[in-house]
Amino acid sequence: MGKVRKVKTRTPSGVDTSAEIDVESAGEAEGCGPIEAICVHLQQANVEEKLNGLHSFAVLALRKEKVPEIRDSELVRIAAPLLCDKESAIRNAAAGAFRNLSVFGTEVCDFLVENDILTALLTLVRSYDLTKGGFENELHADTFQQAIHLLRNLCESSPTATEALNQANFLSSLLLGFDYRKFGLEVAISVAQLVLVVSENNSSSWNVLASSTILPELLVAPTESHAQLYLNALAAGILCNVPACAAAHTREILNSLDKLLSIDPQAQLQSCKSEILNAKSKNEAPVLEISMETEDMTETQSANQSKPNQCDAEVALKNLEHLLDAQRLVAEIITNLGSSDEQSNWDTDSEHSESESVADYDMEDETADSGSGGLPANFLETIKQNKVIEKLWQKAQPLQPAVENLVSQQENIKEKVEKLRVSYLICLQNLCNVLPPEDLGGCSNLYNMWMILGQQAFRGSEDVSVMEAITSLMRSSLSLLKSRKDLFGQMTENDLNMIIEGASKCTDINIRVNWNRMLGTLGSLLSEPLVKAIVLFLLTYCAQEDDLWALSEGLDALMDIFAVDDWPQIIAELEMCDRVQALEELFKSKLRQQRRELKERRATVQTVKTNFSRFVFYLNKNCKK
Repeated sequence: MGKVRKVKTRTPSGVDTSAEIDVESAGEAEGCGPIEAICVHLQQANVEEKLNGLHSFAVLALRKEKVPEIRDSELVRIAAPLLCDKESAIRNAAAGAFRNLSVFGTEVCDFLVENDILTALLTLVRSYDLTKGGFENELHADTFQQAIHLLRNLCESSPTATEALNQANFLSSLLLGFDYRKFGLEVAISVAQLVLVVSENNSSSWNVLASSTILPELLVAPTESHAQLYLNALAAGILCNVPACAAAHTREILNSLDKLLSIDPQAQLQSCKSEILNAKSKNEAPVLEISMETEDMTETQSANQSKPNQCDAEVALKNLEHLLDAQRLVAEIITNLGSSDEQSNWDTDSEHSESESVADYDMEDETADSGSGGLPANFLETIKQNKVIEKLWQKAQPLQPAVENLVSQQENIKEKVEKLRVSYLICLQNLCNVLPPEDLGGCSNLYNMWMILGQQAFRGSEDVSVMEAITSLMRSSLSLLKSRKDLFGQMTENDLNMIIEGASKCTDINIRVNWNRMLGTLGSLLSEPLVKAIVLFLLTYCAQEDDLWALSEGLDALMDIFAVDDWPQIIAELEMCDRVQALEELFKSKLRQQRRELKERRATVQTVKTNFSRFVFYLNKNCKK
């Protein structure tokens, strides 16, 4: 009794590749490769042999270079039925192994779905009667949580998995798992993460979610920990995904997120300094221990409970991770609520609409009570009342040096912190796209924000994703200042050259486009000598750009400069007539070569083509005069 085989495994919440089972040696000892050896173990009648095989599978699934071999083998087909095995330890090990494998993205998840893992997985999830409340034991609870995480990964990557979940028709039963008093916060959070993924752009789920009372209740539930705050944020995110609910609960959603927005993540990181420094690295995550012979708590789990200091540190780190995830979700929710193109209703012709409709769901009349950019007035009022813009800006700042050094010690925390900052920068950019300057603190504040972001960008130490978010926000904020030439009167040639140099040296296409679009806007704000420098750069850049979309954006920026002033002297001195004709021929040539690669950018590029032809005609006409 209590015999345990330790295997350290990697999961989305805890990652480790160091296992006590030597997979390669095991295969060699049996005269075959490791995957074949695992398959042999899994097909044995003996429980311990199956567990050995699943442990080895869990370890192997962590190694990305082994994924092609796994896909070329029968391992997944053989292991999938073990999700429904009569032995609970085997079900647990199988769910953990497949969860490990599912973290490698869309191709792997599609492969798992194609090999019919969903049949066994959905059967496993269905076997849990959540109406009874609670779980039989910790192993029972952990298996459910592993299965839910696996299902979330599949649904996030595969529309087929989401549709299978729709057809299974047990979303309403899953919502019972939100009751953290019965099932615990970690289980409730896992279920909420799954429902958040499933509810996005999935109208088949919206009627069930709109009729649920537990989601609005969670918005006002007391929050005594970061885990509870995260659960509340997940509930808000789910409501935001359902258009009728987002419209009906806008104010409640934003108010429920205010507490999270008010927490300083840098202070929280500092308060967990000792836990971060003492924590194991990403490759030394918690041990997954699976009992060979019993469903009872293992000896090592019992031993761990006798180490309160270690448990307290793990709880503190977990709470910190929940806070960072929750604050990132807050930014995404505000971004979605602030998207003026979101529809307030969904397709009433869906297959579910005849039997059940929420067309009469209690919601405020948005069309009659709307503010800037067609946004609901209650959105704008709550944004101002809760000082959301100021709080978002605070969260979007780079880490203090001491905190940055601390975060660099823990890869998992570092990744979450970077994603958090990017989300807040994107959120601010979205609000700049839909709100007028006065609702964003005024033009002077926007100018100061643009300058501060520029200083951050020119340090050159930022991650590419952060740099893209910074320059995107700079571009959007600058576009709101087109009528305020007075703010740019102090801008010097050196200042401009920094931007031009940043654009010319940039290797990332999205960041490069952002710089060039900013130069186009500055061309309508600066004095003629500086405008000439911008035009010269854009002419030179466009002649050298290989990517069609980036070229079209550069040409569009060039045209923006001449939308307000004719600049005849610049046209003459730079011999623009000949140069733009050459650019038009280059553009047409690249359009013939790259038109198949445009996809969703096709319409934008075609519009630039039309407008640039007119621009060339206009210049030629003026040159003749």
